[in-house]
Amino acid sequence: MSIPVDVVGRTVSFRPSPRSDVLYGEVVNVGFQWPYPKDKNGIRQLKKKISVLLPDGRVLNMSAEAEDIKKYRIVAENEKQEAW
Repeated sequence: MSIPVDVVGRTVSFRPSPRSDVLYGEVVNVGFQWPYPKDKNGIRQLKKKISVLLPDGRVLNMSAEAEDIKKYRIVAENEKQEAW
């Protein structure tokens, strides 16, 4: 069982692209994309987004859907402290 990464205040690490370095930051906002995007059938979808504050002050807005978490390799850094 893994610790959820979409919790405000949680420290996470991620890799935005396969060739980039691993980045660390704090989750500062969790919400849904607005306006809601439409799928190929024209039906609106809820897409979860997270905002991560990097140590240099930049804020990255990323999708937090299950496939995106796997793609960016987003991991909760304080996982060992909170796992039972």
